[in-house]
Amino acid sequence: MKTDNHDDGSKKVKNIAAVLYLLAMIFIVGGSYLNQQRENAGTQNPLADRR
Repeated sequence: MKTDNHDDGSKKVKNIAAVLYLLAMIFIVGGSYLNQQRENAGTQNPLADRR
């Protein structure tokens, strides 16, 4: 019966690690996407740099 408790604990840790990994990847990919969109918006509108 002790192995069941140990397995549950390791599954919980693995699930938490997987969720944290997904959140980190979403943050990195999302930031890259937003940065690319911002750069593309700047190149399409040459009047945006004038002030």
